[in-house]
Amino acid sequence: MEEFIFFSLEGIKVSNIQFIADGFTYALQDVIAVEHGMTEPSRVFATFCILTGAFLFIFEDVFMFVGGFAIALGIVAWFTAKTQYSVVIHTPTGEHQALKSENSHDIDRVIRALNTAIIHRE
Repeated sequence: MEEFIFFSLEGIKVSNIQFIADGFTYALQDVIAVEHGMTEPSRVFATFCILTGAFLFIFEDVFMFVGGFAIALGIVAWFTAKTQYSVVIHTPTGEHQALKSENSHDIDRVIRALNTAIIHRE
């Protein structure tokens, strides 16, 4: 059967025969289901900096400066932490996070292409 490519971009390829992402190749005949995954970033470090900074800010002199710096660092860390979106495929061997990105739109495009490819697989 001829291979039809449904999506191709920067090392990602979805066809009716295979799915290639992050250097791994998955045979489309083995893919049972595809879903959209999401991982929220850990904000433990940011929370620690903000709380420690607030505690140190209470004190005067040198600790006040250090506390202000820790609060600023915590705020920057909080807002720069990004949510990771992923393509999760289910195969007979289990669940695999096949592709990760901070761009939800790109992940949605790959999932749509995979669902179309599953319909048209050999």
